[in-house]
Amino acid sequence: MLGWLFGNRAEREAKQLNRDAPLILEHARNMFSESSMTVVADLTREHIERAHVQYGTQTIDFRRALQDYKRLHKDARGRNDQRALSALTLVIIYLRSEIAGAAAAPARDTINAFTASCASAPDSDAETDAPSD
Repeated sequence: MLGWLFGNRAEREAKQLNRDAPLILEHARNMFSESSMTVVADLTREHIERAHVQYGTQTIDFRRALQDYKRLHKDARGRNDQRALSALTLVIIYLRSEIAGAAAAPARDTINAFTASCASAPDSDAETDAPSD
């Protein structure tokens, strides 16, 4: 009814998510050391992958995953685990941006770029442990 006054709700949410993702990352960079940022990136990547595998990739699946991750976020807040809070906040933003669709793609891109740049490399111990001749 007042859509003309407040605008489209989905559009507003997408814009908010696009603003929130870089702000959360900037706050985390100011708060954590480089090693802690690697932990946050690893946790974020693992939880996003887990959400896709465990729940699926349809909108209804993202909504179910979102409820689960809100509960995990509340648990982390109770434990005062700041790294987990940051990672779970990013996961929640990611899931909400998947629900919002293409308009929130910049939020997903920001989080994907963060996990790609800060996450630890996959285990390459098998190559380094090989005997040298």
